[in-house]
Amino acid sequence: MQGHPSLKEIFRVPVLAPDSWVAPNAVIIGDVDIFDQVSIWYGAVLRGDLNAIRVGAYSNIQDKSIIHAARTSPTGLPASTDIGRYVTIGQGCLLRSATVENECIIGDRSILMEGSLVEKQSVLAPGTVLPPGRLVPSGQLWAGNPARYVRDLTKDEKEEIQAIATGVFGTIDKHSSEFLPYSFAYVETEKVRNASKP
Repeated sequence: MQGHPSLKEIFRVPVLAPDSWVAPNAVIIGDVDIFDQVSIWYGAVLRGDLNAIRVGAYSNIQDKSIIHAARTSPTGLPASTDIGRYVTIGQGCLLRSATVENECIIGDRSILMEGSLVEKQSVLAPGTVLPPGRLVPSGQLWAGNPARYVRDLTKDEKEEIQAIATGVFGTIDKHSSEFLPYSFAYVETEKVRNASKP
């Protein structure tokens, strides 16, 4: 017989650092922690309704990427989704119960399945698919479907990873100034209403 669910399980709500930035049409629900200077871009979805999602400081989740997590993992690997510091998740990616360690780049349209692990200072080329339980060792470039080792990263490439992540956050001022703290859809509604008056 199972016990009663804890308050955390009942009232899972996102927790965002004050200096993080979330695009107006991004969706963040459930047990999600967003740390310092994280940016979540247009159309991204972070769905922590079944398990926890953590996004480390200075990371970014780009346009239309989906991050979620399974309730449990039959393999015994972590079912939560954990993203480290200085990580860039490219556009249109899908991460499900995956772990990405610090200072990584996940190329556009990449898919990371349950239990996959990308170790620190690694890069996935655009369109890479990591099958369940696949490990990408530290300091390597992987590509393909399914993902395969391509080569080791150079020292300069490893150092550039952090600069790319902080550079993305540096662009948010241009975007955040475009939006009011409230909806302005009423402006268009008023135009339609006035146009229909005799």
